Amino acid sequence: MRAPNQCRTKQEIRTEIDRLDKQLITLFGERFAYVSRMAELKSAPDEALVPERVEAVLQKVGLEAEAAGLDSRLARDLWRLLIDWNIEYEREKIAARKRGE
Repeated sequence: MRAPNQCRTKQEIRTEIDRLDKQLITLFGERFAYVSRMAELKSAPDEALVPERVEAVLQKVGLEAEAAGLDSRLARDLWRLLIDWNIEYEREKIAARKRGE
């Protein structure tokens, strides 16, 4: 592992980005396991969207991004996409369960 300022070549930077991407995928996979479990616990598709929770998560992500030196708008946009996908996944999973699939 090299810090950004320790990278002397583009290939070293690409190697570190690939390493981080792998870690991010692992973390997103872990996060998705919780989303999947949440879908198992909810009883109706309309429970998938909790606007107050969405806004709280987006606010927290924006603040954490700023503290980490990341553009908060970028972080919020990424999480918005992730959350929207998760909501649709939960709705579909809950509806399928209710249909007996």
